[in-house]
Amino acid sequence: MGATSRSLVELIESAARRHDGASGRRLAEIAQRGGHEVSHATLNRLRQGTYASRPSDTSIRAIAYLAEVPETVAFAAAAVRPPMADRYEPPAEAQRMTTPQRKAIDQLLRAFIGDHVPVNRVDGVDFSKLLAVREQLATAVAHDDAVALLETGRCAVQVIDEVTAALFAAAGSDNSADHEQQWPPMDSAALIAVAP
Repeated sequence: MGATSRSLVELIESAARRHDGASGRRLAEIAQRGGHEVSHATLNRLRQGTYASRPSDTSIRAIAYLAEVPETVAFAAAAVRPPMADRYEPPAEAQRMTTPQRKAIDQLLRAFIGDHVPVNRVDGVDFSKLLAVREQLATAVAHDDAVALLETGRCAVQVIDEVTAALFAAAGSDNSADHEQQWPPMDSAALIAVAP
């Protein structure tokens, strides 16, 4: 993963706020009491953007629990596809494999998963933050939580602006003469042709 995705950091920050400014150690304790495993070191490195790889599925689930969002939101924030509900079972004949063959298959599976292109990217534009904030909004509305709705609404505006700017940057790569006006317009009212 190299650099932690911003939305995963935002989920950890949201979790800390939800738990009265809890530290990484305190968040790890809360997760453990809730039946989830994540180390305080992992949370702190993710929060600081210094985590060197992709967090484990167990850690991602713990972050979802701590931030009180659906697991799909946390997996989208980590830019990985959530595990399928049905557990993968190799064919019965696979039980005849030797230990080296099993290790080779395990490495092959990890290679497929590790090189997986995020499913939330279209034409070079990453939609994972937008999908994550949509889930957060749905959760806040479902729980009728005014504070969470306001916080998520503010985050949604920022994410919509970022994704919109990325879309316009991707679409504006042609140099035709009809692009005299800056896109997206700085004034959103100009975009929808409505006076404020």
